[in-house]
Amino acid sequence: MDLTAKHGLALLDQLRKMRETEHLTDVVLVAEGISFPCHRVVLAAFSPYFRVMFTCGLRECNNREILLRDTPAESLALLLNYMYCSDLPLNNNNVQGISIAAFLLQMDDVFIRCRKHMIENMDASNCLGVYYFARDLGAEELADHAQRYVRQHFVQVCQHEEVLELEPHQLGKLLMSDDLNVYQEESILDVVLSWVKHSTVTETEVRIIHLPELLRKVRLPLVNPDYLREMVKRNTVLLAEGECLDMVNEALEVSTMHPAAVPRKLKLRYGMETTDLLLCIGNDSGGIRSRYADFAEQSFCYAPSTTRTYYMTSPRYGDALGYVSTGVVTENNGIIVAGEVGVRRAARQKDINVEIYRYKVEAQGTWEHLTSAEHRDSYALGSLGDAVYLLGGQMRLKNQYLITNCVERWSLQGGPWRSAAPLPLPLAFHSVVRMNDRLYVMGGRTPQTFSMEDEPDRLSNRLLEYNPHTNMWKELAPMKYSKYRCCAVVLKNEIFVMGGIGCEGGDRGQSRPLSRCSGDLQSRW
Repeated sequence: MDLTAKHGLALLDQLRKMRETEHLTDVVLVAEGISFPCHRVVLAAFSPYFRVMFTCGLRECNNREILLRDTPAESLALLLNYMYCSDLPLNNNNVQGISIAAFLLQMDDVFIRCRKHMIENMDASNCLGVYYFARDLGAEELADHAQRYVRQHFVQVCQHEEVLELEPHQLGKLLMSDDLNVYQEESILDVVLSWVKHSTVTETEVRIIHLPELLRKVRLPLVNPDYLREMVKRNTVLLAEGECLDMVNEALEVSTMHPAAVPRKLKLRYGMETTDLLLCIGNDSGGIRSRYADFAEQSFCYAPSTTRTYYMTSPRYGDALGYVSTGVVTENNGIIVAGEVGVRRAARQKDINVEIYRYKVEAQGTWEHLTSAEHRDSYALGSLGDAVYLLGGQMRLKNQYLITNCVERWSLQGGPWRSAAPLPLPLAFHSVVRMNDRLYVMGGRTPQTFSMEDEPDRLSNRLLEYNPHTNMWKELAPMKYSKYRCCAVVLKNEIFVMGGIGCEGGDRGQSRPLSRCSGDLQSRW
């Protein structure tokens, strides 16, 4: 610890002791009838609100006692403890009270910490409360984040009490959104009926009054007709209200019409339609120009069906990865990338590893670190079930890098890396795809001395299949050309291999033709 830091801590410690003994205190804050003797200079140093109060020249400048009407005493005590001791223990029970006090006293650093805590601890059980709290407080960034979370996780939100405690107009406004991530409109109908029934007998009578208004927010023609009929049988409130019954009958009538005869086509909600995207995560510092004038995005998604481009946070931003080597999309559409840390972070680490990160949709586009593996480069990353695989590449042995056949497996549920069956031959710069619960490896560079049958430039044309159930590799129909640095994808149960570098022609095969192998993988490419 340097002298400046020690000096500051000594000053802070003396101020804390003087406050505890009420020595030289010159102002008393009062909240909820509880008095807090303090020092004006400390309050003014941490709070612009107090700084203005004590220097404005008005009557409050000389008042010995200051009443804080809208500040909870418990929250004020914690803020004062932070001023004098630098300690601020935040939890889900006190964070809103502290953030209110910090907001009123203009303590921006504390409010930012509170906002960060609420975002990091947001879940389906509390996101609605956070949204209305932030909206009423005027914290727009927090409110926007909470609103996006509610919409993204609406099905899970509906399983908790918060949504059933909403006022009618609040629930109605929420149900109007096209951005609710629901797979079926039945979820919307369920929450409306649950909201009406979630009350005492007297309250139910009051809530039923709002049922027609809320039912209009449900896109009833999108509800399965059989499900809708069953809901009418189970919920007599739909029969008791004539207007509600009319809406149900109209929806059932629409379900019997020919699509061309439907009066108007209802818009689908966000979760009811899916779009296939091409995901690009690059290392070019220039990147792709985004909607921001002075900002270049390095990661984006392209929708071929609509020709639209969507931007996402790059794993290179912040203190995550400095270089993205490869990536994979899991069976449940999780996005995982592997690479190396940036220069600043590498300087603080003893060893350089392969770092694995996952895109967190629920956290509004942040990347979370999953695990680290022993360093290698030119490897391939694959995914099967709930596991990711690091395959081959070049690893350092003593003072040289050697191409390896090492395969390691890591469960997305956590735990250590475990060895899987090694590749039949050492490979680097190879490609891997997942199809029909198998991994397929093709192409790549091999050590020149591995097999005399390989081409002189140490390239492979082999197609290798990995079975996770038997933990064994099998060699299948080879590609027509040996190549490395090629791209492989699966489409309609066929493997397509594009580009890459070969060893034929004047350009050394750097414009390899498209190759295709059918799903049985026994036929020729």
